[in-house]
Amino acid sequence: LVTHPAHLRSASREACFGEGPLGILAHVGRPTMPPKQPDILFIVLDAARAENFSVYGYDRPTTPNLERLAGGLALYDQCISTATWTLPSTAGLFTGTYASTHRLVVDGDRLDDSYDSLPELLTREGYRTAKVMGDVPYVSDFSGMERGFAENFEPPPPTWRRALSALRPSRSAPAEGADDGPADLGRIDHDLDLEAEAQLHQRASLRSQLSFWMTGLHDDGAASCFDRVREIFQESDERPRFVYAHLMETHGEYRPPHRYRKRFVPPELRGKNFAAINQRPNPHAVGLVDMSEEDFSILHGLYDGCIAYMDELLGSLLDDLAKTPRWDETMVVITADHGDCVGRHGVLGHQFVCYDELLRIPWIVKWPKSVGITGPQSELIQNADLVPTLCGLLGIERPERCETIDHLNESREFAYAELLKPFGVTAVKQGLHERAPHLDRAVLAVRSGTHKRIVYTNDQPDELFDLRSDPREERNLIDDPAVASDEHVQALERAVEGWRPRFEAAASDIAQRIRSGEEAEISSDVEAKLRALGYLD
Repeated sequence: LVTHPAHLRSASREACFGEGPLGILAHVGRPTMPPKQPDILFIVLDAARAENFSVYGYDRPTTPNLERLAGGLALYDQCISTATWTLPSTAGLFTGTYASTHRLVVDGDRLDDSYDSLPELLTREGYRTAKVMGDVPYVSDFSGMERGFAENFEPPPPTWRRALSALRPSRSAPAEGADDGPADLGRIDHDLDLEAEAQLHQRASLRSQLSFWMTGLHDDGAASCFDRVREIFQESDERPRFVYAHLMETHGEYRPPHRYRKRFVPPELRGKNFAAINQRPNPHAVGLVDMSEEDFSILHGLYDGCIAYMDELLGSLLDDLAKTPRWDETMVVITADHGDCVGRHGVLGHQFVCYDELLRIPWIVKWPKSVGITGPQSELIQNADLVPTLCGLLGIERPERCETIDHLNESREFAYAELLKPFGVTAVKQGLHERAPHLDRAVLAVRSGTHKRIVYTNDQPDELFDLRSDPREERNLIDDPAVASDEHVQALERAVEGWRPRFEAAASDIAQRIRSGEEAEISSDVEAKLRALGYLD
Protein backbone atom coordinates (compact mmCIF):
# COMPACT_ATOMS: atom_id res chain seq x y z
CA LEU A 1 0.00 0.00 0.00
CA VAL A 2 1.42 3.36 -1.03
CA THR A 3 1.25 5.92 1.75
CA HIS A 4 -0.10 9.06 0.08
CA PRO A 5 0.69 12.52 1.55
CA ALA A 6 -3.04 13.26 1.68
CA HIS A 7 -3.39 10.40 4.17
CA LEU A 8 -0.63 11.89 6.25
CA ARG A 9 -2.29 15.28 6.33
CA SER A 10 -5.52 13.79 7.57
CA ALA A 11 -3.91 11.61 10.19
CA SER A 12 -4.85 12.36 13.78
CA ARG A 13 -2.39 13.86 16.23
CA GLU A 14 -2.39 10.50 18.02
CA ALA A 15 -0.82 8.99 14.90
CA CYS A 16 2.14 11.34 15.20
CA PHE A 17 5.22 10.55 17.21
CA GLY A 18 6.15 14.14 17.92
CA GLU A 19 6.24 17.72 16.78
CA GLY A 20 9.68 19.02 15.79
CA PRO A 21 11.23 22.44 16.37
CA LEU A 22 10.46 23.56 12.78
CA GLY A 23 6.71 23.10 13.07
CA ILE A 24 6.94 19.61 11.58
CA LEU A 25 4.58 16.77 12.38
CA ALA A 26 6.26 13.40 11.88
CA HIS A 27 4.17 10.38 10.92
CA VAL A 28 4.57 6.65 11.04
CA GLY A 29 4.53 4.94 7.66
CA ARG A 30 6.66 4.95 4.57
CA PRO A 31 5.78 4.65 0.87
CA THR A 32 6.40 1.44 -0.94
CA MET A 33 10.06 1.28 -1.95
CA PRO A 34 10.81 1.25 -5.66
CA PRO A 35 11.94 -2.24 -6.75
CA LYS A 36 15.37 -0.81 -7.50
CA GLN A 37 17.12 2.53 -7.27
CA PRO A 38 15.22 4.87 -9.60
CA ASP A 39 16.87 7.07 -12.17
CA ILE A 40 16.52 10.70 -11.03
CA LEU A 41 16.34 13.77 -13.27
CA PHE A 42 16.21 17.14 -11.50
CA ILE A 43 15.46 20.17 -13.70
CA VAL A 44 15.78 23.75 -12.41
CA LEU A 45 14.32 26.60 -14.46
CA ASP A 46 16.10 29.58 -12.96
CA ALA A 47 13.83 32.38 -11.68
CA ALA A 48 10.59 30.71 -12.90
CA ARG A 49 7.75 31.54 -10.51
CA ALA A 50 4.88 29.08 -10.17
CA GLU A 51 2.08 31.57 -10.68
CA ASN A 52 3.07 32.06 -14.34
CA PHE A 53 2.60 28.37 -15.18
CA SER A 54 -0.76 27.66 -16.80
CA VAL A 55 -0.57 24.12 -15.39
CA TYR A 56 -1.11 25.87 -12.03
CA GLY A 57 -4.06 27.90 -13.34
CA TYR A 58 -2.36 30.93 -14.93
CA ASP A 59 -4.67 32.48 -17.53
CA ARG A 60 -2.06 32.56 -20.30
CA PRO A 61 -1.23 29.21 -21.96
CA THR A 62 2.44 29.18 -20.98
CA THR A 63 2.75 25.45 -20.22
CA PRO A 64 0.54 23.47 -22.63
CA ASN A 65 2.96 20.53 -22.69
CA LEU A 66 3.03 20.16 -18.93
CA GLU A 67 -0.76 20.33 -19.01
CA ARG A 68 -0.80 17.62 -21.67
CA LEU A 69 1.37 15.41 -19.47
CA ALA A 70 -0.25 16.37 -16.16
CA GLY A 71 -2.10 13.08 -15.79
CA GLY A 72 1.17 11.37 -14.92
CA LEU A 73 2.56 14.17 -12.75
CA ALA A 74 2.15 15.32 -9.16
CA LEU A 75 1.62 19.09 -9.02
CA TYR A 76 2.64 20.58 -5.67
CA ASP A 77 0.88 23.91 -5.31
CA GLN A 78 2.65 25.14 -2.17
CA CYS A 79 6.36 24.61 -2.62
CA ILE A 80 8.35 27.42 -1.02
CA SER A 81 11.99 28.14 -1.73
CA THR A 82 14.26 28.70 1.26
CA ALA A 83 15.89 31.73 -0.40
CA THR A 84 15.28 34.38 -3.05
CA TRP A 85 18.33 33.77 -5.23
CA THR A 86 20.40 30.96 -6.63
CA LEU A 87 23.39 30.42 -4.35
CA PRO A 88 21.64 29.97 -0.97
CA SER A 89 18.64 28.25 -2.53
CA THR A 90 20.77 25.66 -4.31
CA ALA A 91 22.94 25.12 -1.24
CA GLY A 92 19.76 24.38 0.72
CA LEU A 93 18.53 22.05 -2.01
CA PHE A 94 21.77 20.04 -1.95
CA THR A 95 22.14 19.87 1.85
CA GLY A 96 18.62 19.95 3.31
CA THR A 97 19.48 23.05 5.37
CA TYR A 98 18.50 26.71 5.53
CA ALA A 99 20.67 29.72 4.67
CA SER A 100 21.10 30.67 8.34
CA THR A 101 22.67 27.24 8.79
CA HIS A 102 24.83 26.72 5.70
CA ARG A 103 25.66 30.49 5.42
CA LEU A 104 26.52 30.14 1.71
CA VAL A 105 25.34 33.60 0.72
CA VAL A 106 28.49 35.57 -0.14
CA ASP A 107 29.91 35.17 -3.64
CA GLY A 108 33.18 33.31 -3.44
CA ASP A 109 32.26 31.29 -0.36
CA ARG A 110 32.39 27.51 -0.68
CA LEU A 111 30.19 24.85 0.87
CA ASP A 112 31.84 23.60 4.04
CA ASP A 113 33.21 20.04 3.88
CA SER A 114 31.14 19.11 6.93
CA TYR A 115 28.01 19.02 4.76
CA ASP A 116 27.03 15.90 2.86
CA SER A 117 25.86 17.18 -0.51
CA LEU A 118 23.17 15.38 -2.51
CA PRO A 119 25.43 14.24 -5.38
CA GLU A 120 27.93 12.89 -2.84
CA LEU A 121 25.18 10.90 -1.13
CA LEU A 122 24.01 9.42 -4.41
CA THR A 123 27.55 8.65 -5.56
CA ARG A 124 28.03 6.56 -2.42
CA GLU A 125 24.83 4.72 -3.31
CA GLY A 126 26.26 3.73 -6.69
CA TYR A 127 24.64 6.43 -8.82
CA ARG A 128 26.15 7.81 -11.99
CA THR A 129 26.04 11.57 -11.29
CA ALA A 130 26.06 14.31 -13.92
CA LYS A 131 25.32 18.02 -13.99
CA VAL A 132 24.15 19.69 -17.17
CA MET A 133 24.36 23.44 -16.81
CA GLY A 134 23.46 26.60 -18.64
CA ASP A 135 25.41 29.83 -18.12
CA VAL A 136 25.30 29.79 -14.30
CA PRO A 137 28.42 29.51 -12.13
CA TYR A 138 26.98 28.47 -8.79
CA VAL A 139 26.99 24.67 -9.03
CA SER A 140 30.70 24.50 -9.73
CA ASP A 141 34.11 24.47 -8.11
CA PHE A 142 33.41 28.15 -7.41
CA SER A 143 30.86 27.21 -4.72
CA GLY A 144 32.02 23.71 -3.79
CA MET A 145 28.66 22.32 -4.86
CA GLU A 146 30.22 20.35 -7.69
CA ARG A 147 31.34 17.77 -5.14
CA GLY A 148 30.04 14.34 -6.04
CA PHE A 149 29.36 15.02 -9.71
CA ALA A 150 31.40 12.71 -11.91
CA GLU A 151 30.34 14.36 -15.17
CA ASN A 152 29.85 17.95 -16.24
CA PHE A 153 28.35 19.37 -19.42
CA GLU A 154 28.22 23.06 -20.32
CA PRO A 155 26.91 24.00 -23.77
CA PRO A 156 29.29 25.99 -25.98
CA PRO A 157 28.23 29.56 -26.76
CA PRO A 158 26.90 30.34 -30.24
CA THR A 159 29.54 30.62 -32.98
CA TRP A 160 28.90 34.33 -33.48
CA ARG A 161 29.36 35.01 -29.76
CA ARG A 162 32.67 33.15 -29.72
CA ALA A 163 33.82 35.23 -32.70
CA LEU A 164 32.70 38.42 -30.99
CA SER A 165 34.57 37.49 -27.82
CA ALA A 166 37.74 36.94 -29.86
CA LEU A 167 37.35 40.42 -31.31
CA ARG A 168 36.67 41.99 -27.92
CA PRO A 169 38.98 40.45 -25.28
CA SER A 170 38.30 43.36 -22.95
CA ARG A 171 34.70 44.42 -22.44
CA SER A 172 33.41 47.40 -20.55
CA ALA A 173 30.33 49.56 -20.45
CA PRO A 174 30.21 52.33 -23.07
CA ALA A 175 30.57 55.89 -21.98
CA GLU A 176 27.38 57.92 -21.79
CA GLY A 177 26.24 58.90 -25.25
CA ALA A 178 28.69 56.59 -27.01
CA ASP A 179 27.26 54.53 -29.83
CA ASP A 180 30.18 53.22 -31.80
CA GLY A 181 32.25 50.06 -31.83
CA PRO A 182 31.05 46.47 -32.12
CA ALA A 183 27.64 45.79 -30.63
CA ASP A 184 27.52 43.73 -27.46
CA LEU A 185 25.22 40.96 -28.63
CA GLY A 186 25.44 38.71 -25.57
CA ARG A 187 24.30 39.19 -22.01
CA ILE A 188 25.12 42.64 -20.76
CA ASP A 189 28.53 42.78 -19.12
CA HIS A 190 29.06 46.23 -17.63
CA ASP A 191 31.44 47.86 -15.22
CA LEU A 192 30.28 48.86 -11.76
CA ASP A 193 28.99 52.34 -12.64
CA LEU A 194 25.24 52.55 -12.07
CA GLU A 195 24.78 55.61 -14.28
CA ALA A 196 26.41 53.84 -17.22
CA GLU A 197 24.28 50.77 -16.57
CA ALA A 198 21.14 52.89 -16.54
CA GLN A 199 21.97 54.19 -20.03
CA LEU A 200 22.19 50.74 -21.60
CA HIS A 201 18.47 50.51 -22.39
CA GLN A 202 17.71 54.19 -22.87
CA ARG A 203 18.93 54.45 -26.46
CA ALA A 204 16.47 53.37 -29.13
CA SER A 205 19.36 52.86 -31.53
CA LEU A 206 19.68 50.34 -34.33
CA ARG A 207 22.60 48.90 -32.40
CA SER A 208 20.52 48.06 -29.33
CA GLN A 209 17.71 46.68 -31.48
CA LEU A 210 20.16 44.49 -33.41
CA SER A 211 21.62 43.20 -30.14
CA PHE A 212 18.19 42.28 -28.80
CA TRP A 213 17.09 40.76 -32.12
CA MET A 214 20.17 38.54 -32.33
CA THR A 215 19.38 36.97 -28.95
CA GLY A 216 16.15 35.63 -30.42
CA LEU A 217 18.11 33.34 -32.75
CA HIS A 218 19.46 31.09 -29.98
CA ASP A 219 18.86 30.16 -26.36
CA ASP A 220 21.23 30.14 -23.39
CA GLY A 221 22.05 26.48 -23.83
CA ALA A 222 18.85 24.71 -22.78
CA ALA A 223 18.35 22.86 -26.07
CA SER A 224 21.94 21.56 -26.00
CA CYS A 225 21.61 20.66 -22.32
CA PHE A 226 18.46 18.64 -22.94
CA ASP A 227 20.15 16.87 -25.85
CA ARG A 228 22.86 15.80 -23.42
CA VAL A 229 20.21 14.63 -20.93
CA ARG A 230 18.70 12.48 -23.68
CA GLU A 231 22.09 10.96 -24.41
CA ILE A 232 22.71 10.09 -20.77
CA PHE A 233 19.34 8.39 -20.38
CA GLN A 234 19.70 6.52 -23.66
CA GLU A 235 23.21 5.25 -22.97
CA SER A 236 23.59 1.68 -21.80
CA ASP A 237 24.53 1.79 -18.12
CA GLU A 238 23.52 -0.56 -15.32
CA ARG A 239 24.06 2.14 -12.73
CA PRO A 240 21.12 4.31 -11.68
CA ARG A 241 21.46 7.86 -12.96
CA PHE A 242 21.19 11.21 -11.21
CA VAL A 243 21.21 14.17 -13.59
CA TYR A 244 20.96 17.76 -12.36
CA ALA A 245 20.04 20.25 -15.11
CA HIS A 246 20.01 23.98 -14.36
CA LEU A 247 18.79 26.23 -17.20
CA MET A 248 18.92 30.02 -17.48
CA GLU A 249 16.36 30.84 -20.18
CA THR A 250 13.76 32.10 -17.67
CA HIS A 251 16.29 34.32 -15.87
CA GLY A 252 16.45 38.02 -16.72
CA GLU A 253 17.14 39.44 -19.13
CA TYR A 254 14.02 37.97 -20.73
CA ARG A 255 14.88 37.15 -24.33
CA PRO A 256 12.70 34.31 -25.63
CA PRO A 257 13.16 32.94 -29.16
CA HIS A 258 11.46 34.98 -31.87
CA ARG A 259 8.47 32.63 -32.12
CA TYR A 260 7.66 33.39 -28.45
CA ARG A 261 8.86 36.99 -28.31
CA LYS A 262 5.53 38.68 -28.97
CA ARG A 263 3.10 35.85 -28.25
CA PHE A 264 2.17 37.04 -24.75
CA VAL A 265 2.77 40.78 -25.24
CA PRO A 266 -0.51 42.71 -25.62
CA PRO A 267 -1.18 43.35 -29.34
CA GLU A 268 -1.17 47.11 -28.93
CA LEU A 269 2.38 46.99 -27.53
CA ARG A 270 3.99 44.60 -30.02
CA GLY A 271 5.31 47.43 -32.16
CA LYS A 272 7.35 48.91 -29.31
CA ASN A 273 11.15 48.75 -29.26
CA PHE A 274 11.64 46.00 -26.67
CA ALA A 275 15.40 46.61 -26.61
CA ALA A 276 14.84 50.07 -25.15
CA ILE A 277 13.10 48.70 -22.03
CA ASN A 278 15.30 48.50 -18.95
CA GLN A 279 15.79 45.01 -17.56
CA ARG A 280 18.52 45.86 -15.05
CA PRO A 281 17.32 45.70 -11.40
CA ASN A 282 19.78 48.02 -9.67
CA PRO A 283 19.31 51.23 -11.69
CA HIS A 284 15.58 50.72 -11.25
CA ALA A 285 15.98 50.16 -7.48
CA VAL A 286 17.78 53.48 -6.95
CA GLY A 287 15.53 55.53 -9.22
CA LEU A 288 17.91 56.02 -12.13
CA VAL A 289 15.43 54.44 -14.54
CA ASP A 290 11.76 55.29 -14.88
CA MET A 291 9.56 52.44 -16.06
CA SER A 292 5.95 52.66 -17.21
CA GLU A 293 3.09 50.19 -16.87
CA GLU A 294 3.54 49.50 -20.58
CA ASP A 295 7.19 48.57 -19.95
CA PHE A 296 6.21 46.06 -17.26
CA SER A 297 3.41 44.68 -19.42
CA ILE A 298 5.96 43.96 -22.14
CA LEU A 299 8.39 42.41 -19.64
CA HIS A 300 5.61 40.13 -18.36
CA GLY A 301 4.96 39.05 -21.94
CA LEU A 302 8.64 38.33 -22.54
CA TYR A 303 8.90 36.42 -19.26
CA ASP A 304 5.89 34.30 -20.18
CA GLY A 305 7.48 33.65 -23.57
CA CYS A 306 10.59 32.32 -21.85
CA ILE A 307 8.50 29.95 -19.74
CA ALA A 308 6.56 28.79 -22.81
CA TYR A 309 9.81 28.06 -24.65
CA MET A 310 11.05 25.93 -21.76
CA ASP A 311 7.69 24.13 -21.69
CA GLU A 312 8.20 23.27 -25.36
CA LEU A 313 11.62 21.78 -24.62
CA LEU A 314 10.32 19.95 -21.54
CA GLY A 315 7.46 18.38 -23.46
CA SER A 316 9.81 17.07 -26.13
CA LEU A 317 12.31 15.79 -23.55
CA LEU A 318 9.71 13.98 -21.45
CA ASP A 319 8.15 12.44 -24.56
CA ASP A 320 11.56 11.03 -25.53
CA LEU A 321 12.43 9.81 -22.05
CA ALA A 322 9.07 8.03 -21.83
CA LYS A 323 10.38 5.69 -24.55
CA THR A 324 13.42 4.61 -22.51
CA PRO A 325 13.36 1.18 -20.78
CA ARG A 326 13.57 2.44 -17.19
CA TRP A 327 10.98 5.20 -17.52
CA ASP A 328 8.38 3.63 -15.21
CA GLU A 329 10.75 3.80 -12.27
CA THR A 330 12.35 7.13 -13.24
CA MET A 331 11.79 10.15 -10.99
CA VAL A 332 11.68 13.61 -12.60
CA VAL A 333 11.41 16.88 -10.68
CA ILE A 334 10.74 20.15 -12.52
CA THR A 335 11.20 23.20 -10.33
CA ALA A 336 12.94 26.56 -9.91
CA ASP A 337 15.47 27.93 -7.46
CA HIS A 338 13.32 31.01 -6.86
CA GLY A 339 10.84 33.23 -8.70
CA ASP A 340 11.01 36.77 -10.05
CA CYS A 341 9.23 40.03 -9.18
CA VAL A 342 8.92 41.49 -12.71
CA GLY A 343 8.00 44.82 -11.13
CA ARG A 344 5.62 43.63 -8.41
CA HIS A 345 6.06 45.33 -5.05
CA GLY A 346 8.25 47.84 -6.87
CA VAL A 347 11.06 45.36 -7.49
CA LEU A 348 12.64 44.29 -10.76
CA GLY A 349 14.49 40.98 -10.61
CA HIS A 350 14.74 38.76 -7.52
CA GLN A 351 16.15 40.70 -4.63
CA PHE A 352 15.23 42.84 -1.63
CA VAL A 353 11.90 41.15 -0.68
CA CYS A 354 10.40 37.82 0.43
CA TYR A 355 6.99 37.86 -1.21
CA ASP A 356 5.48 34.83 -2.89
CA GLU A 357 6.39 35.95 -6.41
CA LEU A 358 9.95 35.13 -5.32
CA LEU A 359 9.33 32.21 -2.98
CA ARG A 360 6.49 30.13 -4.43
CA ILE A 361 8.07 27.89 -7.03
CA PRO A 362 6.84 25.04 -9.23
CA TRP A 363 7.43 21.55 -7.86
CA ILE A 364 6.23 19.13 -10.50
CA VAL A 365 7.17 15.50 -9.94
CA LYS A 366 6.92 12.41 -12.08
CA TRP A 367 7.24 9.83 -9.30
CA PRO A 368 8.36 6.24 -9.90
CA LYS A 369 5.34 4.13 -10.79
CA SER A 370 5.75 2.16 -7.55
CA VAL A 371 5.20 5.36 -5.55
CA GLY A 372 2.18 6.23 -7.66
CA ILE A 373 1.44 9.82 -6.63
CA THR A 374 -0.21 11.99 -9.31
CA GLY A 375 -2.50 14.99 -9.48
CA PRO A 376 -2.73 18.20 -7.42
CA GLN A 377 -0.99 18.15 -4.03
CA SER A 378 -1.78 20.88 -1.51
CA GLU A 379 0.63 20.17 1.35
CA LEU A 380 3.23 22.76 2.30
CA ILE A 381 6.73 21.68 1.23
CA GLN A 382 10.11 23.31 0.55
CA ASN A 383 12.77 22.70 -2.09
CA ALA A 384 15.24 21.87 0.68
CA ASP A 385 13.03 18.87 1.55
CA LEU A 386 14.53 17.04 -1.44
CA VAL A 387 17.47 15.44 0.39
CA PRO A 388 15.52 13.80 3.24
CA THR A 389 12.72 12.83 0.84
CA LEU A 390 15.16 11.03 -1.47
CA CYS A 391 16.86 9.44 1.53
CA GLY A 392 13.51 8.08 2.67
CA LEU A 393 12.64 6.87 -0.80
CA LEU A 394 15.98 5.07 -1.19
CA GLY A 395 16.03 3.74 2.36
CA ILE A 396 19.27 5.47 3.35
CA GLU A 397 20.12 7.51 6.41
CA ARG A 398 19.71 11.25 6.00
CA PRO A 399 22.80 13.41 6.62
CA GLU A 400 23.47 14.40 10.20
CA ARG A 401 23.21 18.14 9.46
CA CYS A 402 20.00 17.84 7.43
CA GLU A 403 17.19 19.86 9.09
CA THR A 404 14.28 19.53 6.66
CA ILE A 405 11.69 16.80 6.15
CA ASP A 406 10.87 13.72 4.11
CA HIS A 407 7.65 15.15 2.72
CA LEU A 408 6.34 11.71 1.73
CA ASN A 409 6.23 10.73 5.41
CA GLU A 410 6.26 13.96 7.41
CA SER A 411 4.16 17.12 7.32
CA ARG A 412 5.33 20.65 7.94
CA GLU A 413 3.23 23.34 9.52
CA PHE A 414 5.52 26.21 8.49
CA ALA A 415 7.94 27.05 5.67
CA TYR A 416 10.91 29.36 6.23
CA ALA A 417 12.73 31.64 3.79
CA GLU A 418 15.61 34.01 4.49
CA LEU A 419 17.15 36.89 2.59
CA LEU A 420 20.43 37.41 4.46
CA LYS A 421 22.36 39.52 1.94
CA PRO A 422 20.51 42.60 0.68
CA PHE A 423 23.60 43.96 -1.11
CA GLY A 424 26.79 42.28 -2.23
CA VAL A 425 30.34 43.52 -1.65
CA THR A 426 30.55 45.31 -4.98
CA ALA A 427 27.14 46.94 -4.45
CA VAL A 428 28.42 48.37 -1.17
CA LYS A 429 31.49 49.66 -2.98
CA GLN A 430 29.13 51.33 -5.46
CA GLY A 431 27.18 52.89 -2.62
CA LEU A 432 23.97 51.14 -3.60
CA HIS A 433 23.12 50.71 0.08
CA GLU A 434 23.38 54.48 0.53
CA ARG A 435 21.26 55.25 -2.52
CA ALA A 436 18.55 52.84 -1.38
CA PRO A 437 18.90 52.67 2.44
CA HIS A 438 15.34 51.38 2.86
CA LEU A 439 16.46 48.15 1.15
CA ASP A 440 19.49 47.68 3.39
CA ARG A 441 18.02 44.97 5.62
CA ALA A 442 17.69 41.24 5.96
CA VAL A 443 14.27 39.65 5.58
CA LEU A 444 12.67 36.57 7.14
CA ALA A 445 9.42 35.05 5.85
CA VAL A 446 7.56 32.37 7.80
CA ARG A 447 4.60 30.89 5.99
CA SER A 448 1.82 28.48 6.83
CA GLY A 449 -0.65 27.11 4.35
CA THR A 450 -2.87 30.15 4.87
CA HIS A 451 -0.84 33.07 6.30
CA LYS A 452 2.60 34.63 6.07
CA ARG A 453 4.65 36.74 8.50
CA ILE A 454 7.54 38.85 7.21
CA VAL A 455 10.19 40.28 9.52
CA TYR A 456 12.72 43.01 8.66
CA THR A 457 15.94 43.90 10.47
CA ASN A 458 15.57 47.64 9.88
CA ASP A 459 12.69 49.90 10.95
CA GLN A 460 10.42 48.75 8.15
CA PRO A 461 7.12 47.55 9.68
CA ASP A 462 6.68 43.81 9.86
CA GLU A 463 3.94 42.30 7.73
CA LEU A 464 1.19 39.71 8.03
CA PHE A 465 -0.86 38.48 5.09
CA ASP A 466 -3.85 36.20 4.72
CA LEU A 467 -2.84 34.34 1.56
CA ARG A 468 -6.32 32.94 0.99
CA SER A 469 -7.94 36.34 0.40
CA ASP A 470 -4.78 38.25 -0.56
CA PRO A 471 -2.42 35.99 -2.56
CA ARG A 472 -0.53 39.00 -3.98
CA GLU A 473 0.29 40.21 -0.44
CA GLU A 474 -1.09 43.71 -0.78
CA ARG A 475 -2.95 44.17 2.55
CA ASN A 476 -0.79 44.16 5.67
CA LEU A 477 -2.83 42.86 8.63
CA ILE A 478 -0.11 43.18 11.26
CA ASP A 479 -2.04 45.85 13.21
CA ASP A 480 -5.44 44.20 12.94
CA PRO A 481 -6.28 42.98 16.49
CA ALA A 482 -8.95 40.59 15.26
CA VAL A 483 -6.46 38.83 13.03
CA ALA A 484 -3.72 38.86 15.66
CA SER A 485 -5.98 37.05 18.13
CA ASP A 486 -6.59 34.18 15.72
CA GLU A 487 -5.19 30.93 17.14
CA HIS A 488 -3.53 30.01 13.85
CA VAL A 489 -1.86 33.41 13.54
CA GLN A 490 -0.62 33.15 17.12
CA ALA A 491 1.00 29.80 16.27
CA LEU A 492 2.64 31.47 13.28
CA GLU A 493 3.93 34.23 15.56
CA ARG A 494 5.47 31.64 17.89
CA ALA A 495 7.19 30.06 14.90
CA VAL A 496 8.65 33.46 13.96
CA GLU A 497 9.95 34.06 17.46
CA GLY A 498 11.45 30.59 17.59
CA TRP A 499 13.33 31.20 14.34
CA ARG A 500 14.28 34.82 14.95
CA PRO A 501 17.53 34.28 16.98
CA ARG A 502 19.23 32.16 14.29
CA PHE A 503 18.05 34.53 11.55
CA GLU A 504 19.28 37.66 13.31
CA ALA A 505 22.63 36.07 14.18
CA ALA A 506 23.21 35.02 10.59
CA ALA A 507 22.08 38.38 9.19
CA SER A 508 24.41 40.26 11.55
CA ASP A 509 27.35 38.05 10.59
CA ILE A 510 26.73 38.46 6.85
CA ALA A 511 26.24 42.24 7.15
CA GLN A 512 29.53 42.60 9.02
CA ARG A 513 31.37 40.61 6.37
CA ILE A 514 29.85 42.62 3.53
CA ARG A 515 30.56 45.99 5.19
CA SER A 516 34.17 45.04 5.87
CA GLY A 517 34.64 44.33 2.18
CA GLU A 518 35.42 40.68 2.86
CA GLU A 519 35.13 38.53 -0.22
CA ALA A 520 36.73 35.37 -1.45
CA GLU A 521 38.80 35.23 -4.61
CA ILE A 522 36.71 34.80 -7.76
CA SER A 523 38.12 33.81 -11.12
CA SER A 524 37.73 36.30 -13.97
CA ASP A 525 35.50 33.86 -15.86
CA VAL A 526 33.13 33.40 -12.92
CA GLU A 527 33.16 37.13 -12.21
CA ALA A 528 32.12 37.86 -15.78
CA LYS A 529 29.24 35.37 -15.54
CA LEU A 530 28.06 36.78 -12.22
CA ARG A 531 28.20 40.36 -13.45
CA ALA A 532 26.40 39.46 -16.67
CA LEU A 533 23.58 38.00 -14.55
CA GLY A 534 23.47 41.04 -12.30
CA TYR A 535 24.69 39.25 -9.16
CA LEU A 536 27.78 41.37 -8.52
CA ASP A 537 26.05 44.71 -8.57
